Amino acid sequence: MKKLLLLCFALALFAAEPFVSAKWLKEHLNDKNLILIDVSKPKLYKKEHISGAINAPIELWRQKIEHYALLRSPKEIEKVMRRLGITPNSKVVLYSHRWGKDFLKTSYIAFAMEVMGFANSSILDGGLDAYCKIGDLTNKPSAAKLSNYKATFHPEFIVDKTTVLAHIGKTRMLDARNPIFYFGAAKQKVLQRTGHIPKATSYFWVFSFENEKIKDTNTLKAMLIDGLGLDPKKDVITYCTGGLETSMNWYVLHRLLGFQKARLYDASMKEWANEPDTPLTKYRWE
Repeated sequence: MKKLLLLCFALALFAAEPFVSAKWLKEHLNDKNLILIDVSKPKLYKKEHISGAINAPIELWRQKIEHYALLRSPKEIEKVMRRLGITPNSKVVLYSHRWGKDFLKTSYIAFAMEVMGFANSSILDGGLDAYCKIGDLTNKPSAAKLSNYKATFHPEFIVDKTTVLAHIGKTRMLDARNPIFYFGAAKQKVLQRTGHIPKATSYFWVFSFENEKIKDTNTLKAMLIDGLGLDPKKDVITYCTGGLETSMNWYVLHRLLGFQKARLYDASMKEWANEPDTPLTKYRWE
């Protein structure tokens, strides 16, 4: 009996791995509780996708507000999760077709689901390219069975401009953009001003990956905890240009390194750096 309990515990832990390999996905593709979500644009999904995958692009999860985008309302996201057939017993795996911005949609959607009380999600390490090497693709669409998933909203994972202003110099903040934008040496087209939120630390989200696959946990700890001095027990606020890049930093901190108090500034610099009076620092590493 004890061995059985230990086995079940081990399986539960494995099922909640933040990143799963293409090999794991192929072996578990027909699992009863597995829900495979293709986060890319419908055009890419219709062309080819992993068998059994359901298309749920980023537009279902967030909406434009003025010149930035924010997570949709809890009711809207709950409806999306129900349409995808998600239940508390589901194991969700998210994947994208392309590296870069498309890939970042996986972590943002995982963040959106966690905000709604569902944490048993994983990202396919290496995306569709990794799966293509060992598995077949299809162009036949898949439909989910509707569920009655009841979401529990967790606003503590999200911060707004007012909260960020109040925590400058008091809470560690992580800028997920390319360091050239953090430093202020180059201007992003979508932003009116350059630089970073005062006292924030630069950590480009791609630093967590090598050859488009997640680095091992010890390396991530060495970089983020030992190197940058982030404390898993303390608050950390992550931000980027518009919410996608920072979602990967949030996901790595929260899911891989156990930062339970990691919070995401959803509007990020598309709000902050387009306001005339929010403080910005440039030409300085902090």
